[in-house]
Amino acid sequence: MTNPPKHLWIAFLLICFGLLSQRAFAQENMVTVPDLTGQPAPKAAAMLNRVGLNFGTETRSQWTSASGLPQNSISAQSVAAGQQAKRGSAIDVTVLRAPNLILIYDDKTLTLANQTGETLDLTELVFNTLDGAKPVSFPGTLWQANEIDNTQCAQISAVQRQGPAQTDPCSAIQTWFWTTNAGNHFWLGLNGVTRFNVVQSGVERGTCAAAQAGAAPQRCELYVPGSAGEDATEYVYFAYTTTQLAVINKSADKWMPLNGVNIVNHAPAVAGSTFAFADPKVFPNPVTIGQTDRLAPGQCLLYTNRSAPVTAAPEPCDVIARLDLDPSVVFWALDFGLNSATDDIPHICPAATPDKLTICAMPR
Repeated sequence: MTNPPKHLWIAFLLICFGLLSQRAFAQENMVTVPDLTGQPAPKAAAMLNRVGLNFGTETRSQWTSASGLPQNSISAQSVAAGQQAKRGSAIDVTVLRAPNLILIYDDKTLTLANQTGETLDLTELVFNTLDGAKPVSFPGTLWQANEIDNTQCAQISAVQRQGPAQTDPCSAIQTWFWTTNAGNHFWLGLNGVTRFNVVQSGVERGTCAAAQAGAAPQRCELYVPGSAGEDATEYVYFAYTTTQLAVINKSADKWMPLNGVNIVNHAPAVAGSTFAFADPKVFPNPVTIGQTDRLAPGQCLLYTNRSAPVTAAPEPCDVIARLDLDPSVVFWALDFGLNSATDDIPHICPAATPDKLTICAMPR
């Protein structure tokens, strides 16, 4: 048997080496998906980011006592635990959200209790009967106030009253009125009505049984999505020395949203300028695993004075992005301002103290 020419052997070996390298790279580019079941969404995001995966879309499902998992925890994930996923890909989740909008009503009065943790926009709500001979649709704009604060309530009565009827769990009845117009009595079992629904911004949030004459008071619990403040810390936490500063989410199970939170830099070169320090565009490559503008528990953004070598953050944290600044714009070398996203009050953090760790926590 004639041996093949040497150059063919070399070509064959190169092809095999290439195939093996591609296979090894493909294997290295895959990671094992963790089990997110029962975890709060922010904590699950930290778990995913730690193995090289991103937190994807959150679908909300209403929690009940039969759910078998804690309120506000993950019940399903788009890729099963233990399966392989491409590094950098996103894992979608379903979160069991606890009811945060409560309707308490009888055959005379209905009270809507806001337990969302934030102001509820009544203009986004519409209530509709779902059956019966005479359909009724009641827009939330009919209440005198356009919104109600957290823990407060809106009330409507089908009988004449001199004032609102105090109802648990309301801290106060913020807006109310009475009307004998049956066209507004969406919750009453009139003309064959047995059910009504609650629609928010065109999306049905739940259905409730209509109140029948003489029946005991009823309670219907729903979940309506909140804003970016949902599951959020109330503060921004800075830990810094003269050479480095970290923005750290110190919570165990909440997001730290940083959209709209800006630094006011008093360094002479840029005195008075603002710095959107969590903007993803600020950070250079490599591509971030995680969200710089919404830190998961234990995560941090690291800023350094590029003239001084830095090997670790000033406090333990998962560094998801790092930016080395020119010494002329190191904002923590002087007192620096913080423009909060949740209030209009000026906030100031002190300059770094040599040879010491400085901590500054301010309203987010």
